[in-house]
Amino acid sequence: MIRFNPFDGKGFYTKFAWDVYRRLMKRKWFSHADVMADQLGNKSFRDLPCSISKCPNNGELKKAFRDVVNILKERCGESCIETDGNNRNKRFRYVGSLDDPLEDLKNSQAIKDIRTYAQFCEDSAGFFPRSWLEYFFEDTLDLLQITRRRKNGEQMISSSIDRELENIQLLPILYEAIRDKRVLRIKYKPYEEESMSLVFHPHLLKEHNGRWFLFGHVVGRLPEYGYNLALDRIEAEPEIMPVSEKFIPAPKGFYSSYFENIVGVSHKGYQAESIILRATNLSIFRLTETKKIHHSQKTTKTFGQYEDGEYGEFSLYVEPNNEFIGRIFQMSDGLVVVSPENVRDMFRQRISKMAELYRE
Repeated sequence: MIRFNPFDGKGFYTKFAWDVYRRLMKRKWFSHADVMADQLGNKSFRDLPCSISKCPNNGELKKAFRDVVNILKERCGESCIETDGNNRNKRFRYVGSLDDPLEDLKNSQAIKDIRTYAQFCEDSAGFFPRSWLEYFFEDTLDLLQITRRRKNGEQMISSSIDRELENIQLLPILYEAIRDKRVLRIKYKPYEEESMSLVFHPHLLKEHNGRWFLFGHVVGRLPEYGYNLALDRIEAEPEIMPVSEKFIPAPKGFYSSYFENIVGVSHKGYQAESIILRATNLSIFRLTETKKIHHSQKTTKTFGQYEDGEYGEFSLYVEPNNEFIGRIFQMSDGLVVVSPENVRDMFRQRISKMAELYRE
């Protein structure tokens, strides 16, 4: 009697077990090589780079195949599996009467996965906005457990950023509008401007530096895509428009391109440039190296002694927007813009204005 679950695990054996069972339930002929081709990303067994006996993890495939077939034979009888061909080119096919004889084992693993996910949510409740969890776990025992853990200080994952911001309770509503492609009417008040009513087509929620932004499309306003609203400046709960209001999505891949060359969320008319930064002490160099300012960042000079001093340098391709400038200023005099000259001049002007504020 087989008393284990071949679908319970994360390794190659388990991946092979799922693939073998899926193929068997199709009731079509297949071979070990077909399963191996799937795992290696080949279109068919003909594309395998070598004989199956030399393929990586072939031993795990054999074990998984044997165990799945043995369980099926226990439940459906020895005749439920047909074979064809010799050992080198052997094919298999399921012909049993049951359409999903291992359904209980699959469901058992699914339940385990759900419990693992629920446990993660409980343990990481300190990282997610409270309103998010309370909305999606409303009237569940999980929320009671999350609340108890928060109260007792038992959360295993937390964030140092204050996420209890104004209008944070709108996150679930906005998320569902994006998911369901529903148009919203939003009452919004920009900083030092009059309130406005916007018919908003929501595309993306993004958090930066502890603040949440909603990106989307507003008919008749620029930019056409990537129009963004700060959640804390929304004046009331958004109104969900009737389904007859046709949703306008962003072009495919738009937001990947939109955020490609910026730090943070803002485009202010700057052009992306190749910028060289110099770290003037080892601790700042190591901090900048491990906590990158932008994904394009590369180390061009390791920290060390050079003819013109001791330093290390980085290159980035980025727009010099306010968020980028703020990140550099966080490092005080430990990080300096070397080039280009126009970006150095931006820093000179800001530093000069700051210095004036501190003159007696």
